[in-house]
Amino acid sequence: MAFAMVCATAFAPCTARAGPCLMLDKTARSARITQALTGGYGVQYWGQDYTAEGLARQPHGLLVLEAAQTGALDSPDGREIFLDFAQIRQLQQDHSRPLLAYLNLSELEPWRDYWQGAPDVPAWSGGRTVQGEWLARYWTQGWRDVLYARVDRLMAAGADGLFLDDALHYYTYGTGGAVADGIGAPQGAPAHAAAMMTLVLDVASRMRQHDCASLVMVNNAIFIGRDAGPSGATQFDRYRQALDGVMIEDAFGAADNPDLHLALAEDYLSAGLPVLSLDFVPSTATGGLQADQITALAQQKHYVPYIAPGPAFDRLAAPFDGG
Repeated sequence: MAFAMVCATAFAPCTARAGPCLMLDKTARSARITQALTGGYGVQYWGQDYTAEGLARQPHGLLVLEAAQTGALDSPDGREIFLDFAQIRQLQQDHSRPLLAYLNLSELEPWRDYWQGAPDVPAWSGGRTVQGEWLARYWTQGWRDVLYARVDRLMAAGADGLFLDDALHYYTYGTGGAVADGIGAPQGAPAHAAAMMTLVLDVASRMRQHDCASLVMVNNAIFIGRDAGPSGATQFDRYRQALDGVMIEDAFGAADNPDLHLALAEDYLSAGLPVLSLDFVPSTATGGLQADQITALAQQKHYVPYIAPGPAFDRLAAPFDGG
């Protein structure tokens, strides 16, 4: 039987319990993220002011952060240096603000410490895309083990949940942008969409062994349910049940098209999942739109907008608080 944690209220410290997470946990999670997003959200991964003290002063209702303050390549022992439990608690403002820790599902990052003790060419190491992105064989058990170890470490540090990035590489593999080879490799876009949903479900399940009230958000991969095809409908329902929100980058810039916004409305908003839009200003991709114009468009579509100061995510912009 899985050992899990449950919170008595949306913001109370969690206590241990044995057994699976229940539907009431989904209800509590939904209430928590809805309340948090009334204060807007922000995304930052590094920067000159990337300290617990500086971040704790920020007014955002929800933060998406990188837990490692120092990467493995820059630390004395080759291990990432994470924000510690006390610093995380400081950022959470006495449990009133959820903090989602960044976790990449499918790209290999040289500054991580999962390379320590790994073979020169691990079985979970895939090829590179034409853009130079180094991909994991995300469907392998070896890569799952890497992710599970990171999930355990992030949750032990005190994160309220996970922000899952690069799920969209199911499409890179599924359309031939990278070679999916080896035993058990999915073939074709529907199979890769199903395999990525399985990975998200498994990561969310691992996370909730620590805390049933923990939150999970997926970045992009908006068409994953549709790409899985009719045979993936039941799995897509389970996938959405596990999520607490989705983010779309460049929603009114490079990614902007009617099919995207239709999928966001029909597949996520209609299921009660918040949609967080993240755009950049200034950007030629936005066609000259200003921040207030993008915010107005997002509000019309019932998204929670955030205007990032740049794609480096090295500082926070002011949150959108519904005003």
